[in-house]
Amino acid sequence: MGKVLLIQPAFEFNKNNKDNASMPLGLIYMGTVLKEKNHQVKILDRNINNSDEYLKNLLSEAYDFVGIGTFTGPMLFDAIHVSKITKKNSNSKVIWGSFHPTIMPEQTLENEYVDHIIRGEGENVFLEMVELNDLGENYSKLRGLDLNPLADPVDINKLPFPDYDLINVKDYSEFFILTSRGCPFRCTFCYNSYGEKSIKPYRFLSAEKTIELITRLTSKYKIKTFTIPDDNFAADKERLKTVCNSIAKLKLKFYCLIRANNCDIETLSYLKNAGAWNVCIGFESGSQKILNFMKKGTTVEMNATAIKNIKKIGILSEGSFMIGLPTETIEDIELTFKFIKENKCDNGGVKIFQPFPKTKLWDYCIEKNLIKEIPKTTEEWASRYVAGFDKVVLNVSEVPDKTLEEYYGLVEIELKKGSYSKKIVSYIKNGRLPNYKKIKQLVKRYIK
Repeated sequence: MGKVLLIQPAFEFNKNNKDNASMPLGLIYMGTVLKEKNHQVKILDRNINNSDEYLKNLLSEAYDFVGIGTFTGPMLFDAIHVSKITKKNSNSKVIWGSFHPTIMPEQTLENEYVDHIIRGEGENVFLEMVELNDLGENYSKLRGLDLNPLADPVDINKLPFPDYDLINVKDYSEFFILTSRGCPFRCTFCYNSYGEKSIKPYRFLSAEKTIELITRLTSKYKIKTFTIPDDNFAADKERLKTVCNSIAKLKLKFYCLIRANNCDIETLSYLKNAGAWNVCIGFESGSQKILNFMKKGTTVEMNATAIKNIKKIGILSEGSFMIGLPTETIEDIELTFKFIKENKCDNGGVKIFQPFPKTKLWDYCIEKNLIKEIPKTTEEWASRYVAGFDKVVLNVSEVPDKTLEEYYGLVEIELKKGSYSKKIVSYIKNGRLPNYKKIKQLVKRYIK
């Protein structure tokens, strides 16, 4: 049987990322598919353990393949570093997957430490690759491998339930349960706007599968609080109703992401009844011009109503915003600032926009000559972005760099003025917050 090591690179190279580490769900699903076919699998999350010596010791076990999943940005530094160590300390083939190699395939393959890439969703492709290698057969023509045509999207309802025993669950402050992939919307700043729709079309687990997944995992790992990291958990109202009515009996508490257009009282009541204690919404901007420009599919009035409805139903509201988009002016940012002051979320965050390759806004920036130099190597892509989105790296707005960073600080302060500290007390009394590690993170972030 094949032997595979799957690695999640550190979000920031040579930094302690343990407090902010999130479960490597992509690797867990990949590892589960391989394990189901009796292949040997280990997962290393470099955000939990970034010791190079530990990695070298692992590599002494002689893996056939080392699979590395990476996004565009600073984590590419660690992905390159890990690949270099792998090639120098083993005979393993290094395979890169996930978003960056999918959208920048030729350039990724030019790296001397990368043997192959898997484009698009990798479970079926990697499994075939491992099994053909096991038989001593050629796998170079597999769809989804290197520059070959993409493989068909994965039917997530046919995947085995994820095996979290592949990681140490206690290493993470939040327990993640994913119930869908992709997003039905096409916001122009997002990877989901990428042109090859077959890479990640929107799909969700059936209501029955979702209920079984949540029931199994919370029971097995004795989980009472968890996070649903779907791009939009409330996208299908009938499915949501069925799922929420069922899991309400389990007396669980969870955090999820939804959209403003799903924040009617009926939908929110399903969520609250099921145990939702906090919902996060990407409001993005208080300027209708900017919302239209990014094709968000929402209005400023809709966003304000969403916050009112969330408060009315008795759930915490978390707002996500961004500034520094193309065409954005000081007046647009002032509208965002005004929206935040007048429609107080319980907590939230703001990011300075950074255009990512192959999104619609990236194409716009290229067309308008807002991006003067396109990175020519993987290392250059790694240095183009900052992990916290809190600094101006590439300003494509109509606002000066210094002013943009000043507004970032003002918006952050305003978002921290919400009633979050009071809500923490009331929710602790009701046992509705996540575990102690999560509380510590929230206190560090919002109370200074």
